Amino acid sequence: MVISGRVNRVAFYCRVNHRDRDYEKYLDDVMKRLEEKYGKQEWDLQIFFEEASGTDPDRKEFNRLKMEIAAKKIDVVVSVKASTIARNWGQFMEFMVTCSENNVEVVCIDKVEDAAGIFERIQQFVQNYFEGSDEICR
Repeated sequence: MVISGRVNRVAFYCRVNHRDRDYEKYLDDVMKRLEEKYGKQEWDLQIFFEEASGTDPDRKEFNRLKMEIAAKKIDVVVSVKASTIARNWGQFMEFMVTCSENNVEVVCIDKVEDAAGIFERIQQFVQNYFEGSDEICR
């Protein structure tokens, strides 16, 4: 959870394919998006970068990020877009539930493919489809 007046811990998760390995080109956009969403803050930025398939469940940095979130060492995760997090719906939902359970917000540079918005719509669908169930879809 981002708290004003303290140094917040942000994780930039960047998964790329074999053609594009330059995560540094996104760093200015990461900081702009954070400022846009939270205003001026101090950030402790950690980068979780890997070249891997978005369907691979054994992604080293992705799994390390999930462990850092579970250990309450991250306040917000920034990614380029939802599909950067995972191209497998099960992995995406597991990640978002982990973030939700640990009060970690997920912000995407690409507002159209924003992970938090997608997760919220899925949760609303589950609630509506399963007659008001308050359970988080897992």
